[in-house]
Amino acid sequence: MSILLGAPVWYGNRPFEKTIEEFYKLELDYFEFSLDYPLPDCMDAGEREKLNRLLEEYDLKIGFHSPLDTAVAHPRVEIADASMAVLRKCMAFSAEFLPRTLYYNFHVHPRISTYKLADVRKQIKVKGLARCEEITQMATEFGLLVSVENDLVPFERSDLILEALSLFYPTLQFTFDVGHAIKAEVCYPGIKKKAGIYLDYLKRWIDKCGAKILVAHVHDCSYTGEGMQDHLSIGRGELDFNAIFELLKSTSCKYLLIETFWKNIEKEEMDYEELRRNVELCKSYI
Repeated sequence: MSILLGAPVWYGNRPFEKTIEEFYKLELDYFEFSLDYPLPDCMDAGEREKLNRLLEEYDLKIGFHSPLDTAVAHPRVEIADASMAVLRKCMAFSAEFLPRTLYYNFHVHPRISTYKLADVRKQIKVKGLARCEEITQMATEFGLLVSVENDLVPFERSDLILEALSLFYPTLQFTFDVGHAIKAEVCYPGIKKKAGIYLDYLKRWIDKCGAKILVAHVHDCSYTGEGMQDHLSIGRGELDFNAIFELLKSTSCKYLLIETFWKNIEKEEMDYEELRRNVELCKSYI
């Protein structure tokens, strides 16, 4: 399993120079840059050039995560059109860092309350597939490799992503978030927690899409009195990462993102020392 190892960077990680320097010290291969507001507009030409120089200086690659507030597959055309305009601007920004840009990652399921209704999901799938095709064409225009990530939607209701991958792969590839795949099942209304079978949830995705996985997002999860806490530091929750990495080794995954925001279930923020432990743990698995 020969892959590149990375960690996320978002607007709150400023100054970016310090964060990138720390990632270099941790011997990471790349980072995934989240383009949430006010990015990318807040970075002027000088700051963009400085980021490019830092990538070159530290010999790092970069991936991009589309803004979370862009509902590109929203059934309301006006909202989807506005989101696509933002996505185009973000892709243009991402292309400025070629050839160090690895991929552009996005979410597709709109967060609307009526999604649970079968007739609404049918409408969204038709419109969403058209948007996915448009996104893949846009990515090709910019010379980017685009990847769609599984959301907090159960596998049985993720036919939009599954069909998009069936239709548009390899132009469209898959970002598999391990924690999302589990949390979508155990926390969805009407689905009770079934202890010990979360690996089955992962296997379903891998059996269907394992050959199309470009990126894997890994983080630990823990069941609490308030539900399931995800994005925990690896080894601080309840997941069996020996088994999880065995599953990932059977896929086409090229990039592994340590997407850990919290040190523990008390939601203490990650620090570089804890991230170092995660890096070393992941390297021992891959």
